[in-house]
Amino acid sequence: MFPLIVIPVRGGSKGIPKKNLQPVAGVSLVGRAVRAAKEACRLLGGGRVVVDSDADDLLAEARRWGAETPYVRPAHLASDTAGSMDVLRHALTVLGITAGDATPIVLVQATSPLVTGRHIADAVLAYDQDPVVSVCPAEHHPAWSFRQVGGVIHALVPDLAATRRQDLPPAFRLTGAVYVGSAADVHAGKHFVQPGRTRAVLLDAAHAVDVDHPSDLQVAEALATPVVTPFRLGGRLIGPGHPAYIIAEAGVNHDGDLAEAHRLVDAAADAGADAVKFQTWRTELLVKPGAATAAYQQDATGAVDQYTMLKALELPEAWHAELRDHAAARGIHFMSTPDEIVSARFLATLGVPAMKVGSAELDNLPFLAQIADLCRSHSMPLLLSTGMGDLTEVLTAVDTLRNILTANGGPGLALFHCVSQYPAPLDEMNVRAIATLRRATGLPVGLSDHYPGPEAALAAVGVGMDIWEKHLTCDVNRPGPDHRMSLEPAELKRQIDLVRKAERALGDGHKVPRASEAGTKLVVRKRLCAARAIAAGQVITAEDLTGLRTETGLPVSAWAEVVGRTAARAIDHLDPITPETLA
Repeated sequence: MFPLIVIPVRGGSKGIPKKNLQPVAGVSLVGRAVRAAKEACRLLGGGRVVVDSDADDLLAEARRWGAETPYVRPAHLASDTAGSMDVLRHALTVLGITAGDATPIVLVQATSPLVTGRHIADAVLAYDQDPVVSVCPAEHHPAWSFRQVGGVIHALVPDLAATRRQDLPPAFRLTGAVYVGSAADVHAGKHFVQPGRTRAVLLDAAHAVDVDHPSDLQVAEALATPVVTPFRLGGRLIGPGHPAYIIAEAGVNHDGDLAEAHRLVDAAADAGADAVKFQTWRTELLVKPGAATAAYQQDATGAVDQYTMLKALELPEAWHAELRDHAAARGIHFMSTPDEIVSARFLATLGVPAMKVGSAELDNLPFLAQIADLCRSHSMPLLLSTGMGDLTEVLTAVDTLRNILTANGGPGLALFHCVSQYPAPLDEMNVRAIATLRRATGLPVGLSDHYPGPEAALAAVGVGMDIWEKHLTCDVNRPGPDHRMSLEPAELKRQIDLVRKAERALGDGHKVPRASEAGTKLVVRKRLCAARAIAAGQVITAEDLTGLRTETGLPVSAWAEVVGRTAARAIDHLDPITPETLA
């Protein structure tokens, strides 16, 4: 039987206001619980995920992440005194789950944000009529816990003597994260913990954080933030600690002219890009005849029929190998974005170093699954743009890709933060989303940059941009749809130079004096000097000392160590205090 997973999330919280809406690694507590529960259902082959709440904003958040919210919890079950079993029994009654129903009933607490779908699934698989609970090793053994009576401590477990931790028997505690039981037990008011009957499923301590206080959120954030592992793209490492991989987006700016396409390859190489990227599609597989063009396309070209416009901008298959070889001869990679699977398969046969998927396909999960399978079979990294999407859509797409790509190791996966407006307003570039995407996915993240100037790219360097993509044209006055929002070769080269300089300015992050500071330090740091004449044998007081800029003497930071020392010889007014002047 597939499980019914119920996630109770009360709107009120004394410790943390709106606790279940608080984010951990970019995703709310209720969103993380729903994602884990849905992943468990996927691993188990089926199941329902229901969020039970008294608050409309929590129910809306749960729906955003894909949970069912078929009812609103009544007020008498939304108080501090209402128990989880009362809430769960009400849920079963509303959902029509009777005591005789064999469906495994799973209670998942959103306050355990690091619990995985695998752990929930393992708990369900361990269920066989007897209840199952999630446990982890106890941080503090019961032998080290005491009660206090009149200022005197008494052992909580008298038969366990407080001794060395390694000599004590293993102890475990409930995590409060996952419980599995029968509908009969829930309706009968029986708790999941029934000594001698309940089975335990072990959760490692690193995933057993329970959010009750603000500090717990900080701990969860630290533990949930994944380490981003770089991957190779055409011999280059993509990820933190490595220069951004720069893609000159030629796109459709060839205007159907092969010679112009070759000029774009040369311009990309001359500007210092790592790759030049075009777009590949078969119009009849992409758009319905008569479909409208975007406003910026109409403004640039006057075209109102998207099919007709795109048909004239197709990059013929016969050109691809020639442009690939030209790019290779110039020392850069040739790439292209496929807009349907036939073109993607064609590109794979060309040996492109990576497959780029545009923002328009972010919610096209069947296409993403096909692309992921293609990339896995060709050991080819996949780059996905996320324009027009929210974090829910991004993580759903990433889940789809990872479930296929990571089989047997799999190739690399990276994301682009993107604002799909042409050109994009600077105030909407929101480059901090790069860091959000990295925390939420553990993937390298780049910027597909549709803002004309360099400001967004430079800000993105500061938050950790791993890839940068910018549109390139040989002439912004050409009549195609993308020329006006693209950079001409000289400007692209200028912006690439700025990005590379910004990367150099980032440094290694270690706060130590730099070589260029040595001369400045010598003349501006103050040293201890005599504020007045000091006689030989005199005990030095604070009033005897001052800090002045001079080339010799003890640093002013030694002030406290010098006060109380005896002068080994007479020290004239303003003379430096040196080790030789002290007894």
